[in-house]
Amino acid sequence: MSEPAKKLRKPDEGAFKQQRLPAWQPVLTPRTVLPTLFIIGIIFTPIGGLLYWSSGRANEIMLNYSHCGLYETPVYMEPSMISYEFSPAVDISTMEMPAYHYQTTSEFLDPTWKNPNQLTIKQCVIDFTVPSTMTGPVFMYYRLTNFYQNRRQYIKSYDADQLLGKAISSSTAQSNCDPAGQTEEGLIVYPCGLIANSMFNDTFSNITQIDGDNAVLYEFSSTNVAWPTDTEKYKLTTYPIDAIAPPPNWVLRYPNGKYDQDHPPPDLSTMERFMVWMHVAALPDFRKLWGRNDNQDLPAGRWRILVDMNFDTVQYKGTKWIVLSTTTALGGRNLRLGVTYISIGSICLALGVFFSIRQSARPRKLGDQAYLSWNQPGGGLPSNVARLARLHQD
Repeated sequence: MSEPAKKLRKPDEGAFKQQRLPAWQPVLTPRTVLPTLFIIGIIFTPIGGLLYWSSGRANEIMLNYSHCGLYETPVYMEPSMISYEFSPAVDISTMEMPAYHYQTTSEFLDPTWKNPNQLTIKQCVIDFTVPSTMTGPVFMYYRLTNFYQNRRQYIKSYDADQLLGKAISSSTAQSNCDPAGQTEEGLIVYPCGLIANSMFNDTFSNITQIDGDNAVLYEFSSTNVAWPTDTEKYKLTTYPIDAIAPPPNWVLRYPNGKYDQDHPPPDLSTMERFMVWMHVAALPDFRKLWGRNDNQDLPAGRWRILVDMNFDTVQYKGTKWIVLSTTTALGGRNLRLGVTYISIGSICLALGVFFSIRQSARPRKLGDQAYLSWNQPGGGLPSNVARLARLHQD
């Protein structure tokens, strides 16, 4: 009988496996490194200054209304709950501070949500001052802190086919959306998953001016708040109504916690705010776009906004904010981006100057073969090998 062939660990013959592919390895000499540092510094520093200057021109108001449900009568917000970012020419110290309180109601601000269970909810009333006209477009965001959308189980808890309108099986929903994939009655949760179940469901009204002779209404649109690529991921569902149920956190908005002919499942293809929420954030402190007004400026004055408070952040020691912001030709207010560019450019310039002085004071001879390992004592070999080599020569 022939002997079995021995298995060899030697790579197959070839340029790739034998690492003989042509390659270019730059030699990092002062002549190549120093100009690179100066070029990066010269380019990044003015870009960072431009970004910082442009970002400083964007106006922004942030109001923390997390504890609004504690006050039945109007109270002024504490300074730590307020953030105004305006031009230094705008004197904010003399304006009236924002105030808030709650009132009870049984009508949701969002007309698409009915109230078949006759719920009584707290509605936050926030009065705030716009110290200077905010040039449109004006964007309204909500900001959450200490909310982790970047957990592995949370990110994976959804089904893309279901969002596209396909009727997936209960086993698939249970597998992809656990623990929010199926109800105890065996109905499929639609939309399933932890992301959809935890959707931010506070509702903001349009804002109304309250210090003028006429009540001026400033409206925000809910269209064009999601990315165009996100809108392609959502379609009207093909499920029969009796096969699905709303997510656990949505059940109070439907009679007996179920969909019916008068209260059908939502058309996700039209819910851009849902799409924005499904686009998970990387950090626990984030903001998401709620509405926008692209055509009107927001005049200076005293304004009022109403908020249906359905999303409790106090239970997990988080906060929720309303953010009104403008933009510039280079984007919204983001001072960190400009600071980052300036920092990188400054570091590169500093390193370039330092190494230039070092090279001028104590230049190192390039191509000095004395530094090669085989020109070192022992020829770059271990001491015992070098000793044997000398004995062999003798």
